[in-house]
Amino acid sequence: MVLGAAAIVLGSILMLSLVWGLQHAALSNPPVLGRSAPGLAIQPVAGDRVSVSELHGKPVVLNFWASWCGTCIEEGRVLAAASNTYPDVAFIGADNRDTTTGFQAFEQLHPHPYPAGPIVSGSYQSYGVAGLPATFFIDSDGVVVASFIGPLDAKTLGHYVGLIAT
Repeated sequence: MVLGAAAIVLGSILMLSLVWGLQHAALSNPPVLGRSAPGLAIQPVAGDRVSVSELHGKPVVLNFWASWCGTCIEEGRVLAAASNTYPDVAFIGADNRDTTTGFQAFEQLHPHPYPAGPIVSGSYQSYGVAGLPATFFIDSDGVVVASFIGPLDAKTLGHYVGLIAT
């Protein structure tokens, strides 16, 4: 009897995990794939506002991050190195749902070598971002070709950049 009850509990847990996974898998396929990148602009600490639409004609790696995102620190190093490896690709860091002091403290400890700052126009929701980090790969025609949810390693990032770089 105890064994039967344990099997029922275990089966229920597995079914709930499956349902949760299927619901969240849908979030990893944002509605922007194959479409023009939604309007979005950031304001770096130093420098002018940067807009995704102003970069039309150049491939773009758009990374959503926040100071409170632990995996964003390590991924930031990977993106920083890639921004030097791929000089013909524009990298943009969109600070997401953060405080001004959190953003500024993060930039002092882990400065981005490419434009990064709070979103000042547009929104993370327009890209379907549900968790951080989230990275979108936009081709030179302004079309979102791919996205990656979670921290990128150099090999995976290189694969995705290869989809947009010519």
